Amino acid sequence: MARRDEAEKISASEPRVKKRGKRKREPRPERPDFVRILASPPVANFHCELVVGNGIGEGAVADALEAFRKATDVRRRKALDTAQEELSRAHPGAAEEEFLIVGPFLSPQDWRIDTDATPMTATTWCWVGYQSIRFPKA
Repeated sequence: MARRDEAEKISASEPRVKKRGKRKREPRPERPDFVRILASPPVANFHCELVVGNGIGEGAVADALEAFRKATDVRRRKALDTAQEELSRAHPGAAEEEFLIVGPFLSPQDWRIDTDATPMTATTWCWVGYQSIRFPKA
């Protein structure tokens, strides 16, 4: 107990030193308003095109496949252009938004070959598309 009393006497007898020039703290960045963030989730749209290739006659399958290859490039570009046009349209507060285009997405290619028909027919198809995503800033 004697040591405690001595420590109290020493601390009580020493004058307190005032701090001069307190260290200035940098202002904290404002926290985002989470209610606004939750009220404005990302908005996504899927832009797709149907790709079809048709063939008729003895080379129906080869013709359908060739038509499908040509149509795939055209439809893919059209889906991409549609997704980009949507993002370029003026939205309220568009300067404060971020945009993202994801793709291309392709569905599995499907076939229908009718060998009983005269002349033989073949059709192949799938979907191709892009997803446009708009992220509103809070």
